[in-house]
Amino acid sequence: MNVIQLMKERRTIRKFKDEEIPDSNLYEFIDCARLAPSGANMQPLKYVVVKSREMLDKVFECTAWAGYLKGKGTPGEGERPKAYIAILADTDIKKSGFELDAGAAAMSIILAAQEMGIASCWLGALNREKLYDILSLERKYSIVSLIALGYPAEKSVAEDYTGDVKYYKDEAGMLHVPKRPLSEIIIHDV
Repeated sequence: MNVIQLMKERRTIRKFKDEEIPDSNLYEFIDCARLAPSGANMQPLKYVVVKSREMLDKVFECTAWAGYLKGKGTPGEGERPKAYIAILADTDIKKSGFELDAGAAAMSIILAAQEMGIASCWLGALNREKLYDILSLERKYSIVSLIALGYPAEKSVAEDYTGDVKYYKDEAGMLHVPKRPLSEIIIHDV
């Protein structure tokens, strides 16, 4: 699959099969993130891999899922992520302005996972205070986001925007995600 096709087919998935992800894949995703663009090449990002059942359960309790789906988007028992990659910024390296680096790194992880048939959900609604304790992190690390990972147990499709950006599930459980058209997001050519 070429990278453009990969990007266009990638969708957020929130329900996963009960199948472990090989460690080699998780480290490959982080290696891709390591090579992502970084402002002034400061490289302030660090990562935590969460994969043990005990830690997955603890981290899950610090996450919020799919606000538009009103409880239907939260993975149930047996549908939860099989790994998380926490994206952290080391504030000893860079005090602020690391959000662009983290976005590039997150997308690198997500696309590398997609290439290997592993689905993802980029999580920002987190109980960071609790995560500091669970992950035994020093406060010099800013918890930017989590990437939830697993083999997909649901399907999601992009569809044309019709005036509402709220994603929804149909009667068959398919997730539909409205996307604004190019004609609406390109202001003009100069």
